[in-house]
Amino acid sequence: MSDDRMKRLLIEQRRRMVATILGHAEREVYAYLSPEEQRAFRKKVLDALDAYHCLMLDIVGASHDENTLIEAETLELLRDVRDELRNRREESVA
Repeated sequence: MSDDRMKRLLIEQRRRMVATILGHAEREVYAYLSPEEQRAFRKKVLDALDAYHCLMLDIVGASHDENTLIEAETLELLRDVRDELRNRREESVA
């Protein structure tokens, strides 16, 4: 999947999350909150979703080629597991 397509998917998913959370809050929660508390709740939700959304966009932006940090870390972990299994096998044979 191309970076642009992934970014569009993330933007659409964020839009749906915000609509779902705030729609539920308006129907079920806001009746118990003052207007000031409603604004604070909305800001808190949007700030948290925005931070997560920005992180996801950064990850997509960083993964434009096969040598991304995430793939490198994953490869290193797999190598560590392989080496550990190899060491255990050698110890059990010896």
